Amino acid sequence: MALSRRSHLLWIASDAGIYSLGEAVQAQPKPIHGRDGKTVSQMARTLALRADDTPWAVIGTSLYRRDADGAWVSVLTEWPNAKDFIPMAMTFSSRDDLWIGGIRAKNGLMHLVLDGNRISRIEQIGADRVGSELIFSLLWDKRHRLWVGTENGLAVYNGLEWIRMTRDDGLLSSDINQQGLSEDEDGSIWVATSRGVSHLLHPERLFERQTLDPVFIRVALGDHLLPEKAVPFSRDPLVVTLGTLNTALANTTYFRYRLEGVDQNWITTTTGEIRYNFVPPGHSRLVVQALNDNRNLISPPITLEIRMQRPWWTTWPLIMLYTLSVVALPYAFTHLRFRYLLKRQHRLEALVDERTIEMRAAQHALEQQARQDGLTRLMNRRTAEASVSRLLERLSRLDVRSSTRFATLALLDVDHFKSINDTFGHVIGDEILAGIGARLLRAKHQEEIIGRYGGEEFLIVIQGDFAAARARIATLLGTLSDVPFETKIGTLSVGCSAGIARMSPEEAWSDALERADQALYKAKIAGRGRIVVSERDLDDEGYPD
Repeated sequence: MALSRRSHLLWIASDAGIYSLGEAVQAQPKPIHGRDGKTVSQMARTLALRADDTPWAVIGTSLYRRDADGAWVSVLTEWPNAKDFIPMAMTFSSRDDLWIGGIRAKNGLMHLVLDGNRISRIEQIGADRVGSELIFSLLWDKRHRLWVGTENGLAVYNGLEWIRMTRDDGLLSSDINQQGLSEDEDGSIWVATSRGVSHLLHPERLFERQTLDPVFIRVALGDHLLPEKAVPFSRDPLVVTLGTLNTALANTTYFRYRLEGVDQNWITTTTGEIRYNFVPPGHSRLVVQALNDNRNLISPPITLEIRMQRPWWTTWPLIMLYTLSVVALPYAFTHLRFRYLLKRQHRLEALVDERTIEMRAAQHALEQQARQDGLTRLMNRRTAEASVSRLLERLSRLDVRSSTRFATLALLDVDHFKSINDTFGHVIGDEILAGIGARLLRAKHQEEIIGRYGGEEFLIVIQGDFAAARARIATLLGTLSDVPFETKIGTLSVGCSAGIARMSPEEAWSDALERADQALYKAKIAGRGRIVVSERDLDDEGYPD
């Protein structure tokens, strides 16, 4: 809302549009038209009058000005470093200085410097100055001060410095309402907050130079007050209570301190209490300063002298005795120490030999664990794949006419294994897998590759004649299907299916694995409990019989 003192018009920005009220004229919302005659928007968030009575308004999230012919002209559509910026308040401090505040921006206050009707520069005011990134109200008063209402209190700028006020300074609430700032005829400021209205009768006093005078209210070593003279050595904690003589700023004042010789950097306290669990003996100095960010004040430092006597065991006679002992006693104990070191060396050599044997055994066990599947004790997937790669490399060096130059790859799967887990639980399922691994290990020939490939799938690779390899795979499946497995809930019989593919060194073994996987899928579709050879390998004449 803005009142033109020249035309006696009252301009009001609202969600329904922009109102202009004159004497004896009923207010009606007027559509906001651009120079092309099209409606710009029906929502106006805030409005302010320039010194020449030209209305400027935020329509949507863009800045517009009203031209002499009544059309609204876009001035700014994108805000710097503030993609989601929503302006909430604006005010002119002069013809060429426009202040705009809002929400959803890293810096909620922006200072626009105008050159005629063009923006020549935009200055972003950080939240460290105004106290918040959410700004709801702006006011430029008669004494040329900018007032900023935020959700964290009130900030005021006199052209030289920023001063802040919060509930601790006397406001009813730190949450300032939108358009909640107004200036009275006597220069006092009214502040509307979420809990009521505050009235600043003498706002000029905010910029009166004030001082912070920190004082030591209480200094205690343990349960006793610390005297000015030197005290006997003590391990009792040092507790210091701080205060300030400027009671008007007490609620917003905090302290920083440093114990010389102990603290390298300043330590901050907002409670005014300092505690050291231990103070070193000798002469120490505790340096304290009071700070108030709302008034930009830092006090001169005050110091506390702490004199503590050294403990008796650090006196000069004892230090001399310590020095003499250090020189004489080593000579007396040299012989005993030499004999002790020889015995210890023999014990260490024996211990090293023992630990070496243990480490070798542990290393062997770790290597075994890295190659094995933890549940079935078969090769794990990585070891099985590496073994197949080494086998194909060996086969590639054999005579091309040799029948042993080829291998057979099978993927074996436990039928209805998911039903076993769902019905009896994963513990029983793990027992079945462990039993399968134990039987395959017992039946495995030395040159065969058998490993757990994942879940309930097992990989079997056998070198040599395809027919013999197929019969061997059938035998291995029989060892699993013919005899039930003993479990915690009794005996369980399982069936197995397998897909088979022939493999040569000239092809990638992953291709043979894919064919075996497809054959396994066909075995499952056909009713499980069977062995299926891949279609290509059934009629592939490229392999020797």
